[in-house]
Amino acid sequence: MRYFFAAIIYLGLSTLYCSAVFADVSYADLFLTGKGYKPCEDSLSITPLIPSAPPGAGIPDNPKYKKWCTETFHDGEHIYEAYKKIAFDIDYRSEPPKTDYWQTPTETRQRKKGDCEDSVFLFFSELSELNIDGDIVWGWVINKDESISFAHVWYQLFDKRGRLFIVEGFSKEWNGIIPVEMLPSREERIQTLSIRHNKVHCFADEAMPGFTEPFEGEEIPWALSLCNNTVVKEICQKLHDLFIRSKD
Repeated sequence: MRYFFAAIIYLGLSTLYCSAVFADVSYADLFLTGKGYKPCEDSLSITPLIPSAPPGAGIPDNPKYKKWCTETFHDGEHIYEAYKKIAFDIDYRSEPPKTDYWQTPTETRQRKKGDCEDSVFLFFSELSELNIDGDIVWGWVINKDESISFAHVWYQLFDKRGRLFIVEGFSKEWNGIIPVEMLPSREERIQTLSIRHNKVHCFADEAMPGFTEPFEGEEIPWALSLCNNTVVKEICQKLHDLFIRSKD
C-alpha cells in the first residue's frame, strides 16, 4: 500500500486534543533536542568558510553518518547532503498568526530560515530528480502525555529493506532521520495527506480540477472524492502556487 498515493482525513481532531502555538519553537526543539536517532558516533569536520566558498560551505560534515546513509538508503549520499542542509544550514522561524506562506526552496536557501513546510520542500528539491522511495506528509503531531497537538509537515523515507524513517530538520544534530518505531512513545502522528515523491510535481495540477468540477465515477483524480475538504483543497492550491513561483 505504501507505493500508492494515500489521502487520509482525520475528523474531529480539535475536539480530542488541545492545540498549542509555540512561537519560534520547532519540532526539533520540542521532541528532538538531545534525542532523535543517532545510528553512529559523530565524526565531524568543518569545511573552512572563505569568501569564494560555494553555498553550504561551513556546514559540518560527518563521514560516519554519510557512510550510514549510503549503506541504508538508495541514493544515500544525496539524502545525506540534503539532510545536512535542512538540519544545519537553515534556522526555524515561526510565522505571524493566520499567515502561512510557503517559501520556494530558492527563497529558503537565500533567507536561511523557514518553517516545517520550507524545510521539507528544500529537502525534496535537493532530491526531486531522483527516484527516491519516500513521501511528503501533511498532518498532526501529538504529545499524548501533555495533550498538545500541532499541524506539521514532514518527509518520510523508506530504506533499502522497506523500513520507514521520518526526516526532520532544524535539529543542528545528526539525529533527525529516525526509524518510525523509535519515535518517542508519547508521540503520535496523524496523516491528513501524503504524496509520493515522484508524484509531487504533477499532484497539484492533476488534483485541482477535482475541487472545481463535480466528481463522477472514474474521473475522480486519485480518488480525491474521499478527501474533498477545505484542508486538502488549501494544500493543493498552495502547492500549485508554490510550483508556479518556483518556475518563475
